[in-house]
Amino acid sequence: MLNINPTIAIIDSGIGGVAVLKQIIAKFNAGNYIYFADNLFMPYGNKTKSWLKKRVEHLINLMLTTYHADHVIIACNTASTLFIDSNFPNVTKMEFDETKTYFATNLTKQNLPSLRVIADKTLAKEVEKNILNPKLLKNTLKSHIKKCHLDDLSEYVLGCTHYELVKDIFTEFCPNTNIVCNSTLILDKLDFKFAEKELNIVFMFSKKDLNLENKILKILRS
Repeated sequence: MLNINPTIAIIDSGIGGVAVLKQIIAKFNAGNYIYFADNLFMPYGNKTKSWLKKRVEHLINLMLTTYHADHVIIACNTASTLFIDSNFPNVTKMEFDETKTYFATNLTKQNLPSLRVIADKTLAKEVEKNILNPKLLKNTLKSHIKKCHLDDLSEYVLGCTHYELVKDIFTEFCPNTNIVCNSTLILDKLDFKFAEKELNIVFMFSKKDLNLENKILKILRS
């Protein structure tokens, strides 16, 4: 029987998954959501492959069993690379196109050696820290864009949802580049039915952080 009021859990290391949550809310204009920020272990991009896979599997099981989510979205590109060949029931993950060039984390590059990845080791953490400080964030992104020569490319994919939150800054410094958000590819795969046109969001953290919760709320309202 189709669950017409499903609960959808969204997992990310921090604020990046809000980019996904905002798009899902815009698509359905309703729903019951659990947003889990694994901020105790943020960023995921500098973890080992084995550790991160066990961690994400644990969070998936936690959402499905303990918190009775009907569906889980891995809203993290780095984590999704560990499950390319896995078909978990009721789990949606990011997908990758080998014909594209990605700006992503170092672990994404390691996990998908056949993918063209320009890797950055620190930017996700800097976006997380300074998302509400636009002047500092703009200077930071400008430096990373120049260092990685992103402004010389005709197109690239933002392969980290943290980066998607500041796509406008990437666009400003790469005016002649087509910049793609990887998370948009999963939206067509999501087909939830909500009998009640209400929006309910529960925020959870692996480490309680009121400042982080405030950041997430401000991003959602922006």
